[in-house]
Amino acid sequence: MGFSTSGSMAIVFVGVLIAVSTAYPVMSTANERVQTAMDEERDRTVDQRNSDIALWNVTYDAGNDTLVVRVNNTGSRTLSVTDTDLVVDGEYTTGYASSVAGETSRSIWVPGETLRFELSTTTRPDRVRVVTEFGIAETETDI
Repeated sequence: MGFSTSGSMAIVFVGVLIAVSTAYPVMSTANERVQTAMDEERDRTVDQRNSDIALWNVTYDAGNDTLVVRVNNTGSRTLSVTDTDLVVDGEYTTGYASSVAGETSRSIWVPGETLRFELSTTTRPDRVRVVTEFGIAETETDI
């Protein structure tokens, strides 16, 4: 083997080493991100399976134009009051008062407790839906 062949092989070998040393960190980082995403998805799935709610009582008082929705946390997961949404007749609502066990300052809603929404509305709704932070929802159409 001549000098030119050995020299060119050395240059090719160095080029391969540089390419591998550049590609490995990129592949390693991509793999870590995929693993992190899979772990987060697994955690969300566990949270969804451990969450459940049941609409206990939905009433509309035409005398004072008030809709009251009571929903029980029947799952085994603590839920966030601020991340629980109220949808009335297909419209996302804001401006309602919420309370857990009569306390308006509560930010969590533990299993076995009842969350109460009170909303001023001038018409009797046809449909009320409560959605938790994990996408668990209950709908009431008999109001």
